[in-house]
Amino acid sequence: MTCWLVSWFFLSGGRGGDRRARVLRVFISLIAMAKFNVVVKNRRAKTQDLKRNLHGDPNTRKLKVQKPPVSISGKRKRKIFKKWRRDQKEAMEKGLITMEDVEMAVAEGSSEVKREKSKVKFELKKSPKLKLKGKRKRKPSNSPSLPAPVDAMVE
Repeated sequence: MTCWLVSWFFLSGGRGGDRRARVLRVFISLIAMAKFNVVVKNRRAKTQDLKRNLHGDPNTRKLKVQKPPVSISGKRKRKIFKKWRRDQKEAMEKGLITMEDVEMAVAEGSSEVKREKSKVKFELKKSPKLKLKGKRKRKPSNSPSLPAPVDAMVE
């Protein structure tokens, strides 16, 4: 491609000085990008080699695909923990004492819940606006306040 551009630049004669200048600018930018790409490619190759040497398999130097850590939100964690405590409380009320009984009861309860669920879809707003009870402004009460207690000695 570079030979074709160079030959076209030098062999095209007559009018078109602007075109030649444009082609020359494109050609120079292509060369500059090619050099930049080579530099970046070499830098990436070095980092890959370092990673392979540190973490790769000693025989094949292949990197293992690592699973990302499973993160769970605090809200979800609280919800799961609350459900677990409720299940434990129900198990104690039923009189189940051993952990095997508790685990079996929890497993049975979860399967029963799945069967009882209705398959009716509820359409919910994507961003429901929740009103907090404690945040609203309260109007002053219209009821008259009680008179202050009067001391018997004053009268």
